[in-house]
Amino acid sequence: MVGAIEVTPNIEPFLCGNNFDVGEDGGLKVDDHMHTSLSDIYAAGDICTASWQPSPVWQQMRLWTQARQMGWYTAKCMAAATLGQSTDMDFSFELFAHVVLPGKYHTWG
Repeated sequence: MVGAIEVTPNIEPFLCGNNFDVGEDGGLKVDDHMHTSLSDIYAAGDICTASWQPSPVWQQMRLWTQARQMGWYTAKCMAAATLGQSTDMDFSFELFAHVVLPGKYHTWG
């Protein structure tokens, strides 16, 4: 048995007076450097929607592991932008694998 809980992005606090581009799934659209549609505003994790052409073996699933990887990559992109440098998309966005081992870590009822 495999269980999953859907995550709905909570962008409401950020919309007041801001005109963000929003994805079909309700997240703030980000490009391949995690920029939103507003200048100098970045987003990562469950609140954003990856709006670049993804690798055929990667998909956004809003799991904590992806949120963490997006956070690291976003920090890298922000630091590079501050220094006037560019950065390449992280390998974390090339391949996505997630395994749940029922019974080993969770008890399913």
